[in-house]
Amino acid sequence: MTLASGEELRADHVVLALGHSARDTFEMLHARGVFMEAKPFSVGFRIEHPQSLIDKVRWGKYAGNEILGSADYKLVHHAANGRSVYSFCMCPGGQVVAAASEPGRVVTNGMSQYSRNERNANAGIVVGVTPEDYPGGPLAGIEFQRALESRAYVLGGSDYQAPGQLVGDFMAGRASTRLGSVTPSYQPGVRLTDLSTALPDYAIAAVRDALPAFDRKIRGFAMADAVLTGVETRTSSPLRITRDETLQCLNVRGLYPAGEGAGYAGGILSSGVDGIKVAEALALELLRGAA
Repeated sequence: MTLASGEELRADHVVLALGHSARDTFEMLHARGVFMEAKPFSVGFRIEHPQSLIDKVRWGKYAGNEILGSADYKLVHHAANGRSVYSFCMCPGGQVVAAASEPGRVVTNGMSQYSRNERNANAGIVVGVTPEDYPGGPLAGIEFQRALESRAYVLGGSDYQAPGQLVGDFMAGRASTRLGSVTPSYQPGVRLTDLSTALPDYAIAAVRDALPAFDRKIRGFAMADAVLTGVETRTSSPLRITRDETLQCLNVRGLYPAGEGAGYAGGILSSGVDGIKVAEALALELLRGAA
């Protein structure tokens, strides 16, 4: 490994624990011949509701109980066009946050403070995509993400506001012009528009199919004033640095791809579990070498 200073670090064993947005590193590894392949991930929007609505539906008469706190949810729907739609990274009493890592692009994510006492609940409503949707090799998923993020930047006014739309308008196929009862939490702000061109047509159709189904599970989920904010594109890594049964890279002995960026996890907990698996595999390899 060569550092920015020019210093070179040599090692027989390297654990490669990248984040799922380490695009420059993915490109460098691919250019140097490290084996990798495109993998499925998901894209969509963030949706915001009043946290009080979610609490009322989930907790009933116990809504507002400080012991229960803010309610969360998990939702899945198989759309008529064959796409899977699901809630992702649900943040009770949280906020939608900016997550762009490159200029001229807009990406949303979500978070909750420990108190979970912000006015809105938010979650990603995302649609599964596969390498068939973005053919072109191991890095094609990154280019697919970039195209959607660049489009979101333009729809948001090209000043890093996020494009947004009320659910009622999204379902009716018309642009939103003013907010209702839900004030979006994203900073530096939300520019109301028509999100129908923010994602591929099949993803828009799948989300429109899913929202009424989610409303049957959580009454009020498809409320007209709920706010969709775009785009959510970083649900998981768009590629996998494939490894063998010893958890080493297929064509670089001693390189151990690990966690979310390597394509073997989908969040903090699963990344930690995969890190343990890689540490155990590396320990066994060192023991075999010492024997």
